[in-house]
Amino acid sequence: MGHVDVNGLRYQLADGRVLFEDVVFRVGDGAKVALVGANGAGKTTLLRVVAGDVTPQAGSVVRSGGLGVMRQFVGRASDPDEVGALPPGATLRDLLVSLAPLPIRAASARLDAAELAMMDSDDEPTQLRYAQALADWGDAGGYDAEVLWDTCTVAALGIPYDRAQHRDLSTLSGGEQKRLALEALLRGPDEVLLLDEPDNFLDVPGKRWLEDRLLESPKTVLFVSHDRELLDRTATRIVTVEAGSTWVHGGGFASYH
Repeated sequence: MGHVDVNGLRYQLADGRVLFEDVVFRVGDGAKVALVGANGAGKTTLLRVVAGDVTPQAGSVVRSGGLGVMRQFVGRASDPDEVGALPPGATLRDLLVSLAPLPIRAASARLDAAELAMMDSDDEPTQLRYAQALADWGDAGGYDAEVLWDTCTVAALGIPYDRAQHRDLSTLSGGEQKRLALEALLRGPDEVLLLDEPDNFLDVPGKRWLEDRLLESPKTVLFVSHDRELLDRTATRIVTVEAGSTWVHGGGFASYH
């Protein structure tokens, strides 16, 4: 499937403080590894470094397999320039595209631009550009992705994709957004998943569903959580972010500490 090797990471904040250094751990093929630690210890930043969103001052991240990322705030961010942030008025389709592999994201952007151009002009060059964008969408796997997204919207919301795709994302609760994003990533093609607090906003049945899906998934998963039941049931290894570095517990949460 895929793996992640983190070697000697060091990350320094803009004010000069070192958030963490000498971070070393491995997420093996099919493993479910939890990042734990106090609020502000650097868990989310470490996950962003692994995702490639931010660059460390030292160290490296080596990964095999496609990468899927669910950030802490699905579909929104405190900083609109943050990687993964969606604009106001974003739709369910926008969210699902943002979670898809890069070729599909790129083809979607070209198709959206071509559709906008068709609204202004239907001359031959514009029509040819639109036809090419449709072909590129198919070549990138866009139509297959839409079949997957239909499965996801039905599972998460009880609504088929063709009826749900243009719905404003803000009309969904936080739990519905999380469930939809998790359905897309866990059913999707990426072999390695980075999940930042995937259980947040989920109700109790949703948390149990997440636990079951992680247990049965062959994917390699690195996740941040404070939920003891989720950690106890799913984590095969614990990486603790503490005192400016990390230490690794090689067993599950039941034997942690």
